[in-house]
Amino acid sequence: MNRILVMKIALAGIVCTCLYAVGAVLVYAMFSSNLPNIDELETTQPKRVTRVYAADGQHLMDFREENREIIREFDEIPLAMRDALISIEDRRFFTHWGIDLRRIFGAIIRNIRFLDPTKEGASTITQQLARNLYQKVGGQRSNDSLEEVLGSYARKVREQIVAVHVERLYTKREILVMYLNTVFFGHDAWGLKSAARLYFDKEIGDLQVEECAMLAGLLKAPNTYSPHVNPDRALERRNLVLLNMIRAGKLTKAQYQRLKDEPVHARRGQRADTYGLAPYFVEYLRKGLNEEYGGALYRDGFSVQTTIDAQLQQIAERHFNVRLNQVQQKVDAAFEPADSAEAANPPIVQAAFVAMDPTTGHILAMIGGRDFRESEFNRATQALRQAGSSFKPFVYTAAIDNGRFPVDVFDDNAIVVEEQNGDRWDPENYDRKFKGPMTLRQGFKESRNIIAVKLAREIGPGRVRQYARAMGVTSPIPEVYAIGIGVSSVRLLEMVAAYAVFPNKGIHVAPSGISSISDADRNIIFESTPVRREVLRPSVAVVMTDLMRSVMDEAGGTGYGARTRYGFRVAAAGKTGTTNDYRDAWFIGFTPHLVAGVWVGVDDPTHTLARQAGSSAALPMWAGFMKDTYNEVERYRDRRRETFDYPEELVAYQPVCADSHKLATRYCPRQADEIFLADGIPPIGCPLHGVAETPTRRQQRF
Repeated sequence: MNRILVMKIALAGIVCTCLYAVGAVLVYAMFSSNLPNIDELETTQPKRVTRVYAADGQHLMDFREENREIIREFDEIPLAMRDALISIEDRRFFTHWGIDLRRIFGAIIRNIRFLDPTKEGASTITQQLARNLYQKVGGQRSNDSLEEVLGSYARKVREQIVAVHVERLYTKREILVMYLNTVFFGHDAWGLKSAARLYFDKEIGDLQVEECAMLAGLLKAPNTYSPHVNPDRALERRNLVLLNMIRAGKLTKAQYQRLKDEPVHARRGQRADTYGLAPYFVEYLRKGLNEEYGGALYRDGFSVQTTIDAQLQQIAERHFNVRLNQVQQKVDAAFEPADSAEAANPPIVQAAFVAMDPTTGHILAMIGGRDFRESEFNRATQALRQAGSSFKPFVYTAAIDNGRFPVDVFDDNAIVVEEQNGDRWDPENYDRKFKGPMTLRQGFKESRNIIAVKLAREIGPGRVRQYARAMGVTSPIPEVYAIGIGVSSVRLLEMVAAYAVFPNKGIHVAPSGISSISDADRNIIFESTPVRREVLRPSVAVVMTDLMRSVMDEAGGTGYGARTRYGFRVAAAGKTGTTNDYRDAWFIGFTPHLVAGVWVGVDDPTHTLARQAGSSAALPMWAGFMKDTYNEVERYRDRRRETFDYPEELVAYQPVCADSHKLATRYCPRQADEIFLADGIPPIGCPLHGVAETPTRRQQRF
């Protein structure tokens, strides 16, 4: 009888084995079609990144579709990382053959127990590696449709088939290396190397046991357990991994007790997803390159050589932070919140800065705000803010080019202006005073609003608009008489480029941030050439340069503080700007070799700068940058003594009577030289002291 029983059991076993074999063959036949190419695992490589460099070769940033670095050898993986990973993800990794049947049956029993077919999975590390060849399953919930659940299980079967193939072709060591190169750790970090940099700013060989445990714990749900997002949950998950390491015999209880109380010391790496030097500039370029090259920018491995000067950028950032804090302190001191809601949101002063080479159009430095991590909005290229008096050079340019002279006299007195639409308004000067008759030079250097409005009425707002447009201002410009005092909202970058027309003798050069782009094989696919166009008579540009020089060099000029207070002595010209109620402060100025501009304000234009004008809020930043640039940067230091060029074929100096402000005769007791267009019609002679019978030597230049 026992023999018969044994035979029956043996027969049953043979039948079950045959049925299992037949079932396995049927399952394989059903799910083995269109399996992925397993060789892809071995050849996994990071997609090529586009590298961005400063003009001196300093690495600024990488543009990448995925943040991945590759482990080449098994021995690169820290022992603690292997132990942590296997303890929490696949404790029988080194003994199973790709599928852990014991774990599968355990998961099935628990899923039946909780009436949830997707509550617990049983994937081995090898299966997870195989899954990387498929579209991610993720997201199944207990209320998913039957079709979705069946689809999930069908994919699981395919993963198991691939996992078995992987185990046949590769060693356990190779599988672990491939797995840690392909797995996702969150925040755009693929692979262990990128994760170590992202979360701890370390090489993988420097990771500690508790750091390895945290990284291993991330894999279940990277966003949920990220220490950058949920530090408490990250700590809880890390300690669970450490506990599993005890159960797997990879950690002692004493070590666990010591490590479980350690806080998670996560530190976002500089080579992860953050920008380094000139973040606003790099993002400004990225947007333009993305429009031009699309997805190729992130995967084709370009090399982008930019125009940014690392040394000038560092100087700019140094003064930017100091001066911005000074303005903020004054705003804070004057801030009186109307209610508790306003008190909870005090005004935060922002600023923008741009420096450019006027002859090439190269952007040499750019700052778009106080902190790129807090706000990526670039106030140098995106913000539209009222220009205030920084718009006046366009008004005076139109006047000089249409028959006016720096010595022409206008009356700085109260007026009422009626716009074309019938609106009436009475403009005021910055100091709310009137000074009576003064020359255009004096009115410009002291930034008298009344004189600018009178000029705009005389010339016509349409013509002023044409000059601003020609010189590079692309923002909307309303054709109103108030154009004379800068009611137009403009962008800092376009204003800096427009001011560059003056030292460039009438030539507008389009601002550029890229010198060249090379492909992955180092072939140059783009090389920048300056886009130049003549927009102003050279002689007019030279006269305007001299008018703007008086803003800096003469007492009463709104930029005179750059000389007296900040000690900047290099030849320079510029213009301040302040808008109504001190909402915006500007200073844009240039030397023979460099043009730079500053805007300061609050993003919410209902807040003011606490009566800080362009000369006190913006000029100090500009002057500090220029002074240090000409002291510290060799190519500028060697040119400190150079002055603006005043070619005789373009302009000529004439003696002018200080009483009549007309060309002086030999009888005028008080005379001073003034600049005039060489190709223009000179003003009449002095009517107070008689007309000279013969021109003076300087007059003969006409």
